[in-house]
Amino acid sequence: MKRAITFSLVTAFAALTVNGHALAQDKEGAYVNIGVTQLSTELDLRDTDVSGQNVDLGVQDLDITMITGRIGYRIMDFVAIEGEVGFGLGGDDFTQTVPVDVLGNTLNVDADIGLDVKNYYVGFVRGILPAGDQIDLFARVGYGQAEAEGDVLASFQGISASASDSQKEDGIAYGVGAQFNFTEFDGIRGDYTRLEDTDIISISYARRF
Repeated sequence: MKRAITFSLVTAFAALTVNGHALAQDKEGAYVNIGVTQLSTELDLRDTDVSGQNVDLGVQDLDITMITGRIGYRIMDFVAIEGEVGFGLGGDDFTQTVPVDVLGNTLNVDADIGLDVKNYYVGFVRGILPAGDQIDLFARVGYGQAEAEGDVLASFQGISASASDSQKEDGIAYGVGAQFNFTEFDGIRGDYTRLEDTDIISISYARRF
């Protein structure tokens, strides 16, 4: 009887040890995110070529809503690697009066301007601080690129001219965020990221495999 009790205790201890190890490692593995992003940046249109003329459209503030996806792998409780990509869902359109040289005379011409961020993509290393069973705080650093585009259509007395100016910004990206896990595999994640002169704020659904 004593031997049976001892064997049962050893078996139970071994089971607890294995389960404890599994719980300690249960956050490791692959994950994906899908969400919505607000991207804010500036587009320099001070020297835009419109049908052979350099037109100053100024530096335009640009706020774009994007859809963002991530795929990553959590190597251990405190470290993950991930890639992120975003695509614009629409841009800003407005009319601006610009000075244009017509036959030696400077005329104010109305120009229809469309601004858009086509895409951005970044690769990150993410450092994670578990703040309980359901909350992860993190900071991340990586390298990426964003591409913006400005389209201009100017018209005067039935004559129109158009131009397109594309700009790319690449460099070090860094940011912070938090994730709340409402089930073992599902969560809601919020991020703030800075890429050169671009601010990226996103909220996404997170799924772990």
